[in-house]
Amino acid sequence: MLMPADRETVRYAPVAPLALERIVRSPSSLIDNLPVGIYTCDRNGNLIQFNRRAAEFWGRSPDLSVPFTGAVKAYEPSGEPLPAERTAMAEVLRTGKPVRDREAIIEKPNGERLTVLANVDPLFDEQGQLVGGVNCFQDITELRRMQARVREGRQVGRRVMEAIPAAIYTTNAEGRLLYFNKAAEQIWGVAPKIGEQVWCGSWKIEWPDGRPVPHDECAIAVALREKRALVGPEAVAVRPDGTRVPFMPHPTPIFDSKGELIGAVNMLIDLTEQKQAAAQQKSLIDELNHRVKNTLATIQSLAAQTMRDNEGDEREFERRLLALSRVHDQLTRQAWVWADFRQIAHDSFASYGGTANGRVSVSGPSVQLKSRSALALAMVLHELANNAAQHGALSTPDGHVTLSWRAEPQALFVDWREEGGPQVALPRKRGFGARLVERAIAHELGGRPILDYLPTGVHCTMEIPLPG
Repeated sequence: MLMPADRETVRYAPVAPLALERIVRSPSSLIDNLPVGIYTCDRNGNLIQFNRRAAEFWGRSPDLSVPFTGAVKAYEPSGEPLPAERTAMAEVLRTGKPVRDREAIIEKPNGERLTVLANVDPLFDEQGQLVGGVNCFQDITELRRMQARVREGRQVGRRVMEAIPAAIYTTNAEGRLLYFNKAAEQIWGVAPKIGEQVWCGSWKIEWPDGRPVPHDECAIAVALREKRALVGPEAVAVRPDGTRVPFMPHPTPIFDSKGELIGAVNMLIDLTEQKQAAAQQKSLIDELNHRVKNTLATIQSLAAQTMRDNEGDEREFERRLLALSRVHDQLTRQAWVWADFRQIAHDSFASYGGTANGRVSVSGPSVQLKSRSALALAMVLHELANNAAQHGALSTPDGHVTLSWRAEPQALFVDWREEGGPQVALPRKRGFGARLVERAIAHELGGRPILDYLPTGVHCTMEIPLPG
């Protein structure tokens, strides 16, 4: 009931009292002005009356002899044709029972389609005999369109959530799981039951040091309890198979328009690759430190031996450093994993005219050597080439060096042969090159070197194990 103050603010359009009374007291006039479609059928389904809004919905004023409906065509909500004998009106006239909220699609003569919601009641005479039915139906086309947009939006949102590479899941205010994407399931190693699992879907949670984390103390539980977003701390999800997956949580509480807590969303960043990269980086740094120490020791040995054997020959020391540098360059290009023996073989002659002058023959397959084997063989071949250049086949215009090798599953066989140089005699004392060949092949690589001083030229064979 309006209070006096309300009467001062409410305004009504002027209506003639007699006109309003005629509309209210005339049932046909009142029904014709209702915002819903209404029509009646007799016991046989013949259309006997309809209001103006029903004609608007149908897009026409149908013949009164049309059975059960005035629509040109009708369809099920699924889009399948709906024959007149299967409409809600036909069912009511057949059973004598009302039909509530029956949805259908009707088509106008111009092809436009409307979605309508029908409520049909049977009509009985004074003796209780079924004499017809009345259908009150309303246009819900826009409502269904809006609902379809909402559903589509939710589906798009769900597809977006599934496409995100990070693990995401949501809970209600009590922490019960409402949704999780595939990435979350992959971290957990199990698909938890929606509405049953609390806080998260992990089988077990641990701190990085291995201490267990109760589920009610995990990051999202704290975020819900304290009603604030968190980043971390880092934890480990333990899968049912025992696999441990390190992750960083990012829980955020969700509030409604009134500021009430209604749930939370949590994003888990899988740190597995990051941890592996860090471990690999540490391993590489440790390996680099080890190799630097070994390289410095090798340089120190080369310097001392060069000065001792050659009375301070700086050029010889420089050539040995260059040989070491070349194999280092090749190893660096392959992340210190391997080096190609074929390239090492060609590089060993770089300081002595190379392999393109016709005085050196190099043949053999490409063989990937571990860094330790590559470094040792590079120094061995350099010393053999240096000896050939100073005292052997490469010291004369007609001399020739043949370097060949073959690889078998377990070993590399190398053959160094000099011809056409000065006549060779067994040295009275073993030089640096001979000692280096023995130390590098036999002691460092566990192989077997054989160095022969034949009158026609030096011949060296080497058998080097190839680790699998």
